[in-house]
Amino acid sequence: MRSIRFCVLAVFLATPIASAAAQSAPLDSSHVDKTFFTRRDAVIAGATLAASGIVSIFDKRIANWTQQPNIQGSSSRHDLIDNLTVVNEQPLTIAALATYGIGRLMHSPTVADVGLHTTESLVLTVAISELIRSPLGRARPRESPDDQYNFHFGKGFTDFASRSYPSIHAAVAWAAATSLVSEMHERNSSAAKWAAPVLYTAAVIPGFTRMYLNQHWASDVVAGSVLGALLGHKVVHYAHTHERSKLDRVLLGTTLAPDGHGNMLLVKTIPFGGGASADDP
Repeated sequence: MRSIRFCVLAVFLATPIASAAAQSAPLDSSHVDKTFFTRRDAVIAGATLAASGIVSIFDKRIANWTQQPNIQGSSSRHDLIDNLTVVNEQPLTIAALATYGIGRLMHSPTVADVGLHTTESLVLTVAISELIRSPLGRARPRESPDDQYNFHFGKGFTDFASRSYPSIHAAVAWAAATSLVSEMHERNSSAAKWAAPVLYTAAVIPGFTRMYLNQHWASDVVAGSVLGALLGHKVVHYAHTHERSKLDRVLLGTTLAPDGHGNMLLVKTIPFGGGASADDP
């Protein structure tokens, strides 16, 4: 029993450590990568694959432990954790979009910038996660409780039970948390000192709920967490160190205004956050 508890603790200690490694690029805007994905990212991806492979050795033991009656507890505990699992890609993306919209309505460049970049990181995280887990076809622990290495390649495209690796819940939680913390670092905000521990602690919760509900193996959670942290950081850092993309220029640097003749015109506004635009003065 002690060894299993140690394994579970190791997973959740390894997750923030690995996620911090995923953000190994300097946070200051003077560091500029030529491309979005770099060789460093390939190294991180390889290390993450290796780490999740090591954790997978203990997947079945951890899954069995999380399903024990003393861990599952009462029906009220199960219902509480089941309710927590609704924090997934949909509400987080809606919240990020709402933040962007509020920022535009309030004419707040910072709020709009944070909302848009968080949305971009969430969308990219979900897309890449699906590109991995749908072809991989790893069976969820509730479908294959006795074999954590049950893969049916391509089955994930049509079967939800075969989309286990990586955990999207863990990935989007870490993508959102890391995006917000990275935005604070980019602005040298003192709030990062207390906000980062709070956000990263909250990001651990979805991964645990998915293990508790027997929807994901521990290795799924580790892989998803690092993937989300990496993409959350990269989207924000890249946006602040490069010329704004066309999407950013449209969504952050333009607005609709009346032309005095009953029509609406797309008007360029004061540049929002991010790198310098070729059109900026």
